[in-house]
Amino acid sequence: MKIILDREKFLKVLNRVQAVADRKSSMAILSTVLIEAREGGLSLSATDLEIGYRGTLTAEVEGEGAFCLPARKLYEIVKSYPFETLILEGEAQEGIHIKDLEGDISYRLSVFPAEDFPSLPEISGETVIEIPGETLEAMIEKTLYAAATDEARYALSGLLVTREENKFRLVATDGHRLSLIDQEVPGVENLPLEEGVIVPRKAAQEIKRIAAEEVVVRIGVQENHFVVSSSEGLLLARLIEGQFPDYRAVIPREAGKRVFVHRERLSEALKRVTLLSTDKYRVVRFDFAPGEVVLTGSGGELGEARERLSLAYEGEPFAINFNAKYLLDVFQVMESEEVELDIGSERTPCRITGPDDPGFLALVMPMAV
Repeated sequence: MKIILDREKFLKVLNRVQAVADRKSSMAILSTVLIEAREGGLSLSATDLEIGYRGTLTAEVEGEGAFCLPARKLYEIVKSYPFETLILEGEAQEGIHIKDLEGDISYRLSVFPAEDFPSLPEISGETVIEIPGETLEAMIEKTLYAAATDEARYALSGLLVTREENKFRLVATDGHRLSLIDQEVPGVENLPLEEGVIVPRKAAQEIKRIAAEEVVVRIGVQENHFVVSSSEGLLLARLIEGQFPDYRAVIPREAGKRVFVHRERLSEALKRVTLLSTDKYRVVRFDFAPGEVVLTGSGGELGEARERLSLAYEGEPFAINFNAKYLLDVFQVMESEEVELDIGSERTPCRITGPDDPGFLALVMPMAV
């Protein structure tokens, strides 16, 4: 069997595949890429049993066959190759040689049996909708940061994909903060999202990477999988089974104290007042007064940092504590130059919105000290 292919096209698909392959699994086959060679092209597949990806590319193929190669090592070899054209040649039982047209550089990789590779679900007939890649990338960027990283809280470790009043909605929360975004997407009412589905964090990160490289992507839901297809491949993500919390119940319905502040100035001030902090929560006290706020960060035995900042607020003076990291995470994904903080009490979350972030809402719970 002999396969002649373009290095750049091969590398692009390999990059996606090796990101899905599970290098830490005790099952060696999960760290491989399944390569299926047929007349006219290749199919490359990888899975960690939770996410599967299948990509295709054109190539000159002499003799058909299927074999598995170590995904990460194959990617590193192809990435380092200095030639525009690559050749894969050999038989499964002997190993696969990777070389250039002149044979100046050559590698031989041992082969894993193709029949040991887990089969990916067959996807057919699912309802799909198209969404601009830029839109989907931005929606994931503005929500996924708030998902729980504690695997014990399984239902919170993913991204809720749902719809609200025929708008496409993504939601993430770890119980201390929440991020939500709505966008108009034609046809979203046709997807089975009445109750919402939970996409795992790793899958959401891969979907974001795919969306960043595509003008348009197609998304759908089939049984227990979230499906994303692009011009180069198909990603299948096994949905998280569990109950996502009733996030609507924690969104304040009544307006609190409204504060308007320059996003970047507040971000930089928060970074400065937490320089002495050794606490992972990086608690900052906010003392609001008409036209200003004083930020105070404590470093315990190291000392204390204070900074005064001008802002738009005309109400009664009040004080409240926040986790600085949580606020900084929100500000980092926003576009608005000026943001609104709608602050209720120490027991209710602060609402954060901005005029240049349509459909976006972030909640951050205050902290008691």
